[in-house]
Amino acid sequence: MAKKTKTIGKLKKDLQKVFNAYIRMRDEGEPCISCGSFSKLQAGHFYSVGSYDGLRFNELNVHGECARCNCFDESHLITYRRNLETKIGRSKYLKLSMLADDYKMNGYKFARYELEELIELYKQKLKDGV
Repeated sequence: MAKKTKTIGKLKKDLQKVFNAYIRMRDEGEPCISCGSFSKLQAGHFYSVGSYDGLRFNELNVHGECARCNCFDESHLITYRRNLETKIGRSKYLKLSMLADDYKMNGYKFARYELEELIELYKQKLKDGV
């Protein structure tokens, strides 16, 4: 019997789960990137998943953020941006901004193999504690 393949949507969902777990592990013990509070962190995207799907699994775009900022504070991106540039440096911030502009103009479609490889990568990073 042939092996069932997962849909692209299911692969994205599986990857989002392991990727977010990695971000929370990576940023554990750090303050919320937006407000600076020390609380349980979520994986907060600077460029939103809905508008910038191509950046949803980009480590430069996703950082530990408290639930209040990530879900309920409409102005959190003002301080997120300032703190993001400080955290990753100006050149990486500019590179991320250029990627965002490109994805906004041209879109981005993940390939099945790309999602499968990223799932394995982030599973390994979680296992290794990296």
